[in-house]
Amino acid sequence: MPETSSPSGKLIVERDGPVTTVILNRPEVHNALDREMSQELNDAVREINVDRECRVMVLTGAGHTFCAGDDIKEFNDWTPDDPLWQARLYQETVSLMEDLLPVTIAVVDGVCTGGGLELTLAADFVLATPRSRWGMPEINWDITPGWGGTSKLAKHVGRRRAKEWNLLGTLFSAEKAERHNLVNRLVEPGDMDAELDRLIEIILSKHPQAMQVTKYFIDKGADLDYQNVMAFEGAPQRVPFGEGTRAFVERDSRNDRRRLLNDFWFD
Repeated sequence: MPETSSPSGKLIVERDGPVTTVILNRPEVHNALDREMSQELNDAVREINVDRECRVMVLTGAGHTFCAGDDIKEFNDWTPDDPLWQARLYQETVSLMEDLLPVTIAVVDGVCTGGGLELTLAADFVLATPRSRWGMPEINWDITPGWGGTSKLAKHVGRRRAKEWNLLGTLFSAEKAERHNLVNRLVEPGDMDAELDRLIEIILSKHPQAMQVTKYFIDKGADLDYQNVMAFEGAPQRVPFGEGTRAFVERDSRNDRRRLLNDFWFD
């Protein structure tokens, strides 16, 4: 599997055919994002954005932990302009992630707080371990979220819960994260690789253009009113993209796709 490390070694990118895995690699500080690592993550997402061979991006963290958000210690060395530029960089990164043609999967273990939680909001799927810990603790450091922890989080979980987590700065469990739609599936750590592989296999079994357009409809249509959503979904892109409609009536092809879905997340 081709693997490259960023110049600083704080980011690892693994490419395996249509799947690119980006690993945050500062486990000694729960993969907290300093300026260098933040720029390298932005660069990696930009490369994936123009990689026509990539169909799935996996974002995870080294050392049985995901991401603790900003590296708070670094704030002491910032100039007055740094907060604005860093916020813009972060916002650009999550915006790029949200608009990627590849399907994005965040795999979360351990700490997932602040900017780490905000990164998961930009993913299409989130798998997490039951031992993962979530939260928006910025208020405890006298700062505010900069890239989705208020506005995007409120859209995911509602204003009441977003205010609770942001104004109190408390951590919450993986079970609560799943109940409030921040997580698709809780998976035991020892089963995570197999669960991720199965999810990727299902994604890759679909026609790429049909996946891309469906994802686009969901992401862009969610903020439209009902009439515009209906017009949006009725756009010309809805025409068949591949052999799927013909293959649907062919037993072998139909059963191949259904086999992959057998009991998958059925509960």
